[in-house]
Amino acid sequence: MITPMWQQHPEQFESHITVDCAADRLDRLAQWSADRGLEFLHIVLARGRMTSQPMVTLTGTGTLAEHRAAVAAAAEALRADGFRPVRVKVEAAPWASGVPGSDAEAAALPADTYFEHHVKVRLRPGQSRDRLAERVRGHGAHVSWNARRADGPDGEQRFVTQRCHGVGLATAGERLAALLGALADGFDVRSVEREFVLHDSNTSVDDGWLDVQPELEGAR
Repeated sequence: MITPMWQQHPEQFESHITVDCAADRLDRLAQWSADRGLEFLHIVLARGRMTSQPMVTLTGTGTLAEHRAAVAAAAEALRADGFRPVRVKVEAAPWASGVPGSDAEAAALPADTYFEHHVKVRLRPGQSRDRLAERVRGHGAHVSWNARRADGPDGEQRFVTQRCHGVGLATAGERLAALLGALADGFDVRSVEREFVLHDSNTSVDDGWLDVQPELEGAR
C-alpha cells in the first residue's frame, strides 16, 4: 500500500465526529461544542438506519497526524462527558496533495477514501422532498437537511449528497456534472461543495440512505 501524500504534507483538514445522541440531549451537545469553540451540526437524512446525525466539527491546518490527534482528543472528551461518538470522517479539498486524479490512482488508496459532493437546493413552494430524491436516483446520491436551520417563506433548503468510491477526480467530476444536469431542469441549485474523504471510520451509520449508482450495482 502506498503512503498517500496527505500523510506527509501539511493541508487544511475538516473532521466531523458523529454522535449517537438522544433528542433531549442535543442542546447539551450543542453547548458542549460551543464551550470548546467547535461547530455543532445536526444533519437529518431523508431515510436510512441512523437518520438523526448530530456532529461536532473540527477544522485545522497541519499534518494529518496532528489533525487526527486533535480529533481523537475531542472524541475522548465527548466520551468522558457521557456522549457516544460513533463515527469520525476526515476530509480535505479535492485538490489537496495526493488526491487521486485518475481511477488507477484511486485503486491504490484505502477503501475508506472517496469523493463527496454537497449540492444545496432550494425547494420552491409546492416542490416535495420526495420529488427531489426521485430526480437524483441513480446518481449515488440522496437528500438531507440541517435540523437547526429554519426554512423561509420562499421554500425549503435541502442538500443532495453524492459519494463516488474508487474513482479519481476526473470521474468524480463527471458524475457530479451528471447529477447537476439532472437537477438543472426544475430545481434551484444554490451552491456546490466538493470534498475528498481521507478516512471514514464507520460508513454503516449511513446504511439505507444513499442511492447506488447503476455501474456500482454489480460490485456490491
